[in-house]
Amino acid sequence: MENFILARVIHVVAVILWIGGVAMVTTVIIPAVKNLKSKEEQIKTFEQIEGRFALQAKITTLLTGLTGFYMLYLIDGWDRYFDLKFWWIHAMTLIWVLFTLVLYVL
Repeated sequence: MENFILARVIHVVAVILWIGGVAMVTTVIIPAVKNLKSKEEQIKTFEQIEGRFALQAKITTLLTGLTGFYMLYLIDGWDRYFDLKFWWIHAMTLIWVLFTLVLYVL
């Protein structure tokens, strides 16, 4: 049970940092960068900020996936993927897969 609690704490903190970072970039950074005068300055500033956030996003999405699947393993919850009342597991997994592909492939 201690492993599950630790995994859940890491999972929740990783999700907060990951989604909080995405919210910060989309609601604060991008609008602020758009106010810069030149296109070159906008691109340079955004790339500097995005480069720092990309590492955080990669680490937090990796931790989110590892801990999420580890918790499913601990409770032997794989069959939940076949039950529609656990639709939220499908949603979380889909969002995680999409963000992970964007971060690591594109």
